[in-house]
Amino acid sequence: MEFDTEERQTPCPLGLIAATVALMTRYADPTPGQTASGPCDVHPLLAKKIASNLLFLQHHPELPAQFGQVMAQARAQWCDMVERGAGNAPLPMAHACPSVRH
Repeated sequence: MEFDTEERQTPCPLGLIAATVALMTRYADPTPGQTASGPCDVHPLLAKKIASNLLFLQHHPELPAQFGQVMAQARAQWCDMVERGAGNAPLPMAHACPSVRH
């Protein structure tokens, strides 16, 4: 199946919104899943992907400009979290990685 360039570069806005909300829900989960290094390593990746999706939503041609402004504000907050390393913050005591000291 062939796709033209526009189709490949512009994801469905509703699908992208749903995926972003799912990622945010996963980020908020105190036990987001196990990786080889434990659950703490998942949060930074989720935060980066959320910020990336918000950028796509901010500039999506099918969404109103006001929606883009809201996405820009949300993205700024997620980018700030990523830059501060908030995604690397330890989980609450009950769910902390064994290597994290409180």
